[in-house]
Amino acid sequence: MKKKAILLLMVIYISFIALGLPDALLGSAWNNIRSDLKVSLGTLGIMTFIVYLMSIISTYNAPRLLRLFETKRITFVSVFLTGIALIIMSQVTSFYHMLFFALPLGMGAGAIDVSLNHYLASNYKARHMSYLHSFYGIGVTVGPTIMAYTMDNTSWRIGYITVGSILLGIALLMLISFPLWKKESKENRSEEHAHITLKEMIQTKGSLLSVFIFLIYVHIESLSGVWVASYFYIIKETSYATAALFTTSYYLALTIGRLLSGILSYRLKPQTLIKIGSILIISAGMLMFINVESLWVYATIVFILGLGSGPIYPNMMFINSFYFEKKKMSKIISMQMVIGYMGFGLLTPLAGLFFDQVSISFYPIFILLYGLIMIILIYRYLHVMKDINYIQPQIHDYT
Repeated sequence: MKKKAILLLMVIYISFIALGLPDALLGSAWNNIRSDLKVSLGTLGIMTFIVYLMSIISTYNAPRLLRLFETKRITFVSVFLTGIALIIMSQVTSFYHMLFFALPLGMGAGAIDVSLNHYLASNYKARHMSYLHSFYGIGVTVGPTIMAYTMDNTSWRIGYITVGSILLGIALLMLISFPLWKKESKENRSEEHAHITLKEMIQTKGSLLSVFIFLIYVHIESLSGVWVASYFYIIKETSYATAALFTTSYYLALTIGRLLSGILSYRLKPQTLIKIGSILIISAGMLMFINVESLWVYATIVFILGLGSGPIYPNMMFINSFYFEKKKMSKIISMQMVIGYMGFGLLTPLAGLFFDQVSISFYPIFILLYGLIMIILIYRYLHVMKDINYIQPQIHDYT
């Protein structure tokens, strides 16, 4: 029985690679894609908005889906649709065609995110949530690495085909793993994902603060992943491939940060890890003002930014199980992610508009400013929630 449960945990981890693989493809290849499709730098904001608008719709409706379907089926369909969407996008000759096929890409990402985050927060200890999100980091690191290689040797289109094919392989693995999953009865699903009104969610102590933390954090992560390559390409005049590797540096550090978060969770509380990550992000924002000749110095600064980003999302997600009743968890997680996606789909395109119309040289100021806002919100949230402890029973603890 324990062996089956460990195998299932591995399948869940690998499924989160599928969530990360497509996320940094567009940002790392955008300078090449926009040249091929003959569109401007700021058009990336439109693409980002469409993908994350669909993610928001999917995420908001995830508790309803989880009442109707088992987690395994939602995850399988989502990964499969994402893989197909990427392969089709590799063949487009018009930016508007690319926008259309981005619709299933966003919907698939939202459904995977909510269903697996809720499953882990409800059933596993904090370190497993950090490890889960480190697999997202693996996906989001491997994606731009594949893209950098294909742009250097063939074209961005081969990168999309390669990643899409990997996702279809992961979908097949999910399908094969169905017998490993615990049966989620209709009655169980109805109880765990009870209908909670928006008003009731808003009136829950600390819920709005947590939602705004996710908004700011996700915006910082998207600023780092989507725009860091363009910043170094335009301001530091690196090549397409070298700029893409700065995206890789960020996501590699994010992955390492999440792995370290899982290891350190044996000694440190999730709240402490969140604070450490916030301080590292602010430090990276300040260091970006340094002007040097060596690209290795800039790569190190980006690495610090990624390392700081690592522990925040998984530990913020996990402490939901401390602070909120079980019946409210999927609704609150859904709202955290819906508003969080606005960090990608609204704030990041607005930043892109600013960079397009003014200058992307202001990029470090954005990182520092949002880092400061986030740490203020985090300290306030932890203070408000310090006397609450609704911790759910964790039924699996496989290390």
